[in-house]
Amino acid sequence: MQRAITRAWIGLIALCAIAPRIAVAGSDPVIFGVFPRWNAQITVRHFTPLAAQLARELGRPVRIETDKDFDSFMRRVYAGEFDVVHLNQMQYVQAHKTAGYRAIAKLCDNPDCTIRAIIVTRRDSKLAKVRDLKGKTIAFGDPGAMVSHVLAKSLLLESALGPEQYRTIFTKNPPNALLAVYNGEADAAGVGPPVFQQPEIRQRLDLRELRILAESRPIPHLPIAVRRDMDAKLAQRIQQILTGLLRRPEGREILKKLGIERFEAADDDQYALVRHLMEEEAGAQ
Repeated sequence: MQRAITRAWIGLIALCAIAPRIAVAGSDPVIFGVFPRWNAQITVRHFTPLAAQLARELGRPVRIETDKDFDSFMRRVYAGEFDVVHLNQMQYVQAHKTAGYRAIAKLCDNPDCTIRAIIVTRRDSKLAKVRDLKGKTIAFGDPGAMVSHVLAKSLLLESALGPEQYRTIFTKNPPNALLAVYNGEADAAGVGPPVFQQPEIRQRLDLRELRILAESRPIPHLPIAVRRDMDAKLAQRIQQILTGLLRRPEGREILKKLGIERFEAADDDQYALVRHLMEEEAGAQ
């Protein structure tokens, strides 16, 4: 019941954000699924301006939908419920393999359009290197999180620390993982740098009390993918709209809402390293 209410509420917000002049009689809406990286309200608030812009330029409604957690969201991805989907790197690999989604763009918040995982600890901790985490408690986001779990865990594996050598706690999302180490509930947390820009983190934490213990190798940033059976011209048009936002004032405002600099074109081959890391992580279990 709660899930149905949440989805209906999210859909209502998205539809209200679309100006009446862009609706096209007889055209189906484009369903844009966004993975629950943050809570539903934040997700919808960040992506609704993008949905409205896509709708204006495509001449058809675009509806943002998310779900309560990663598992619920991915069940809908596997069922092909979304025409366009924004997900994390690991989810993309799974979505491509299981349902045929293909990457057309990626978010960029730095010049090389990549993201890294970092291991964070308190400034007053005695931890000096990753190996010092043996026997300690480490907080991660969600088990299905690419950066705040799989990529962060790769740092531990590189230091010969298997999952049996430390205690793992999952906190549902990166902000909660950071809060866990800040409040002393964990010795360290695996997160991505963007978490430090979240308003809830900047308001509740004194970031000077934290320090970075280690940083991972980079991987391609978060992708945007489309259904395998989407019309090629429609997919290309969506890609063009996304990558063209940076060149227009209204587009730059949308990018600012998303907390990124731009979108760049992407394809499936760019996520080969992610597949490799997923295989490494599976082998370590």
